Amino acid sequence: MTNRDMDAPPLNEDELNEVYNWVDTIPLSRPKRHIGRDFADGVLMAEIVQHYIPRIVDIHNYSLAHSVQQKQYNWNTLNTKVFRKMGFQITQKDIDAVISVVPEAIERILKVVQVKISMFLDNQEQNQIHQQEKSIEIQQNQNKVNNKKAPNNKSNEKDLIIQDQKETIEILELKIQKLEQLVKLKDSKIQQLMQKLQQAGIK
Repeated sequence: MTNRDMDAPPLNEDELNEVYNWVDTIPLSRPKRHIGRDFADGVLMAEIVQHYIPRIVDIHNYSLAHSVQQKQYNWNTLNTKVFRKMGFQITQKDIDAVISVVPEAIERILKVVQVKISMFLDNQEQNQIHQQEKSIEIQQNQNKVNNKKAPNNKSNEKDLIIQDQKETIEILELKIQKLEQLVKLKDSKIQQLMQKLQQAGIK
């Protein structure tokens, strides 16, 4: 086990229901009948990650599988090419349990992936904003240098103002993208809560 390999922890009943409700909010390529068998080949797991972080998943790498060998290939591909980019990997023991449809094995993995997706999106947003601010700071410093070289140039001053406004818009667009990601996650959680209330008989 590497330093980033992690055993998926057991879940209580509330956590299990939260996982089921979360999965129900995500559009998948095939209907869910038995969650253990449905996710055994890894394809639907790849679709879940692609739904939230499309750029790190090439869905064509994962094909519907019936043999243990192909299922292992799909999960190992997920582990090394997708989960690793998200900052973690699951153990071979957990992979074998999912492929063998051990009760609640896939639910435990789904819970880990749900948490890691949220963390990945948060970190991604912070890194993007930091890089954008760094770039803007460099550009603003350059603008100041250029402005000093031509202090009486009205056209240059206007260009600087326009550039500053463009940079501000870029930061705002970045924050809007993050808010849209958060809204997607919040909507998913709201749907889960509504399903819980309906299951409890509360309208």
